[in-house]
Amino acid sequence: MKKILYTVCSANHLAHCKTMTDSFAAFHPDYSIIIGLVDKVDNRFAIEQFKPYEIWEIGNMQIPDFEAIIGRYSVIELNCAMKAFVAQAIFARDYPDILLYLDSDMWVHHPLTVVESLLLQHSILITPHFTQPLPDNLYLPLERDLLRSGVYNAGFMAMTRSATTDKFLHWWSGHMKEECYYKFSEGMGVDQIWLNLVPMLFPEAGVFHHPGANVAYWNVHERHLTENGQMIMVNDAYPLLFLHISGYNFDNPELLSRHQTRFQLAALPVWKRMFSQYQQLVISNGYEKYHTLPCLYATAPTKSLGIMKKINQLLKPMGIKISKHSDD
Repeated sequence: MKKILYTVCSANHLAHCKTMTDSFAAFHPDYSIIIGLVDKVDNRFAIEQFKPYEIWEIGNMQIPDFEAIIGRYSVIELNCAMKAFVAQAIFARDYPDILLYLDSDMWVHHPLTVVESLLLQHSILITPHFTQPLPDNLYLPLERDLLRSGVYNAGFMAMTRSATTDKFLHWWSGHMKEECYYKFSEGMGVDQIWLNLVPMLFPEAGVFHHPGANVAYWNVHERHLTENGQMIMVNDAYPLLFLHISGYNFDNPELLSRHQTRFQLAALPVWKRMFSQYQQLVISNGYEKYHTLPCLYATAPTKSLGIMKKINQLLKPMGIKISKHSDD
């Protein structure tokens, strides 16, 4: 059986990307790994540093309407848009039986054998942001924020080689050509909002409810992390599969995420220790070298997410101000 993990990122996120891919490879030696570079190497770094992983530059992938696509999107929008096209290219060249996608800011902690088992029943797997109601309507994110940005998180996806997957990627990539904006007022939340329709349009798709999958700031209220020897457990019953470290800013390491105001990292000792360890891993993988590299595509300005001002207002009494970054 041929199995591949892929991700997409621009050059500024390559240190995070190597951290993610190394963590995945440690548990999955039977997978090949492909990094879809939403950028140009342009002699700015040596791709040999990432072996045995492959780096595919999107400019070499013969993506339809490529010049028009890269001209209309910001960096984060373009990265989101490229997920579907890179998946299509991998299926066309390598014919994998299983293709997994993980965002570059993931950190894998356990074998994903449960994912492979579910792919015997489903052609596509996606994960919900959370499965229990948020406890109040006072702090960010609000439940309506998830209604705007997407019920399912596009940082993880699992697919099999199948007619359903071909139809899904054709449909998804079609929207990514011109409808991968951060424009909440127009119902667009980049690539992620489209996943709301997947269970309806593709009945063979499954929703992956494992509490250890895609653990992040948006589901802290329902997922308690503890340490059991060398293993991180979720709710004392499930192994942590992968952590999604979204919105964590190395310049403000006391914040769980710049996208939320519900939890203080200081009150979450396991999270705090893990984030500190994660930061050191990313730094050791070249953060200082990569994080300042500009993306040589996507010259359109990054759109406001509409909630940054509100977040800063809530954080002002704490003496903290956060700024918008292009790398999510």
